[in-house]
Amino acid sequence: SSGINAEWPLRPGLIEVKLNKEEENNEANLARGRRNRPIRTTSGSEPKKKVVRKEDEDLDFEPESEHDSDSEEEKDATRDPTAFPAPPAEAVGRSRKDENRALLVTNLIRPFTVLQLKTMLSHCGKVKSIWINTIKSRCYVVFATVGEATRARQSLHGAVWPLTSPKTLNVDYAEDERMYSETDGELIGDSIDIQVFEEQKRKKPKKEKSTD
Repeated sequence: SSGINAEWPLRPGLIEVKLNKEEENNEANLARGRRNRPIRTTSGSEPKKKVVRKEDEDLDFEPESEHDSDSEEEKDATRDPTAFPAPPAEAVGRSRKDENRALLVTNLIRPFTVLQLKTMLSHCGKVKSIWINTIKSRCYVVFATVGEATRARQSLHGAVWPLTSPKTLNVDYAEDERMYSETDGELIGDSIDIQVFEEQKRKKPKKEKSTD
């Protein structure tokens, strides 16, 4: 019998199987090369590492960020300077004047509006009437009850309002006759009789002008 011819042609099906196998091997080698390839940055240098300072390592908390400090400044900027003030530093002593529903508030410093002043005083009770002079340095306020006036005096005497003021408020019970005179009769105290007071005013002799 004759030997097998080495040049015997292969069947087409075997050729296709061989080519497909080689293509799979080439794709696997290409993928393996991509995985092993080192990553390069666009700048040609290694990525920067976060530098941790020694003093930051010793802290038990994270350092305050710039965003946090900005938010605190925004809160301070939006704080209402005409809000109800903090309690006075020292306890308010007993007044030498008789208790009254009306109070005299002095050492007021602008800027503020009458509405802001009335709103602040309303935290202590119901404000029935309020009068303020033209330069807004002193005012009379009449509360609904003596207890509310007393609460206002204890809360505001020696306090700073508005927050921008360099002075502390001076708050004491009003004297009815003086209040009636200074407000041109706009505010009338509980202890004053208008008819008697007006009659007394008419009876008072007028001061004569001195002539040189």
